Amino acid sequence: MDISRLKEKDREIAELIGEDKLTLLARRYGGSYIYVPTLSALQRSELEDSIKKRYNGDNAAELGREFGLSARTIVRIVTKKPMH
Repeated sequence: MDISRLKEKDREIAELIGEDKLTLLARRYGGSYIYVPTLSALQRSELEDSIKKRYNGDNAAELGREFGLSARTIVRIVTKKPMH
C-alpha cells in the first residue's frame, strides 16, 4: 500500500498505527463508524477497575483520599452496574 496516495486522515492513521494495522481495521470495520474514546475515558475505566478491586466495603474514605475522590464517589463507582 502506498500511504502517500491515501486521504489525509487515513494517511495520519496509517502513520500512527502502521499500514498493517490500518489494513486490519479496514478488513474488520471497513465502512463502519468506529467510536474512539478519549484518553481520559480510557483512564477513568482503569481507575474505576482499580478502585473496585481494592474496595472491601469499609475503606471508601481511605480510597477516596488516595485517589482524590470523595468517599461517596468511591461507593458510587463500586455499586455502578456494568453497561453491557
